Amino acid sequence: MTNAQARSPRSTPPAQPTEADKQLLQIAQGVEITAHDLYKKAADSGKFAGDELAMITMFGEHHNMYAQAINGLIGKAATNQRNESLYSTHVGQLGSAQSAYSALQNVENTVAATNTDILGQLQGIDAVRVLASIITIEARQAAVFGTLPGLNLTSALDKSANSLAPSIPQAPEASTETTVAP
Repeated sequence: MTNAQARSPRSTPPAQPTEADKQLLQIAQGVEITAHDLYKKAADSGKFAGDELAMITMFGEHHNMYAQAINGLIGKAATNQRNESLYSTHVGQLGSAQSAYSALQNVENTVAATNTDILGQLQGIDAVRVLASIITIEARQAAVFGTLPGLNLTSALDKSANSLAPSIPQAPEASTETTVAP
């Protein structure tokens, strides 16, 4: 075996999401829809104006676009349903601007943790690329809340945020390895 053969991968990951990927992406889509709905509720509350309202609205629309991007990956498998548990946990915390900021920062951390766990289980390259690009923005959005009065950057970098991602075993992929006689 040559060095080049030893370094080459045994099989190429699929471009499209696998069936297990689609199940995981349904979870990701659900938390994105939930985040959008929570931001919309906060924006519609009348507690925000000017730049704060623009930020809340923009962050919510980011999550809507993420849900749409995931929908494009999973097509007919998309449920387009929010995660009711996540929604009910945070909707009651939107009573004041300060509590809404803290709740939305927690949502960002939860969604980022969930999507990070899902990312580690995905096989399809297209899904990996989309989800990885989403996670970086969610982490930045959590950091923005850490710059607001009453919050701090440490709370934005909350590594203890609970992930909602299940562990879904992947079906073994057919090998694309080809044996060539010497």
